[in-house]
Amino acid sequence: MTGPGDFKPATVELIWERDGGRCALCGVGLNRPLRGVLWSVHHREDRGMGGVKRARPGRAQPRAYLALAANGVALCGSGTTGCHGDVTNEKVPDHLGFTVSRIGIRRPVDVPIRHYLHGWVLLDNDGGFSPVEEPDAGELAA
Repeated sequence: MTGPGDFKPATVELIWERDGGRCALCGVGLNRPLRGVLWSVHHREDRGMGGVKRARPGRAQPRAYLALAANGVALCGSGTTGCHGDVTNEKVPDHLGFTVSRIGIRRPVDVPIRHYLHGWVLLDNDGGFSPVEEPDAGELAA
């Protein structure tokens, strides 16, 4: 069973297929049955404290898009090891698109990512992508 903000199995399958069974950052081949051990799905925009909950008066609106395919990439390791650990620990530059700001100016579908297999792309929520030109510094700062 998945909780709010968790990727549903069908979404993980979309991400797995789009990423070609490889780490989206370094390209190492991943072993599907070892999800949670040797690889994981990284939330580009972090769920953060409070995760994805129903809106209440005076609280932020729900962020259901956090559990959609554009917000996830397959990465080797866990949140503390491998490429996933490097992204989480800010060892991977933000301008590569593996991290999307939670301040809500742009959603994951709007932020280009430098994907190992596909180059510079925009990810979509159907498990696909669209090639884009490498963004300039001004675009990346927005």
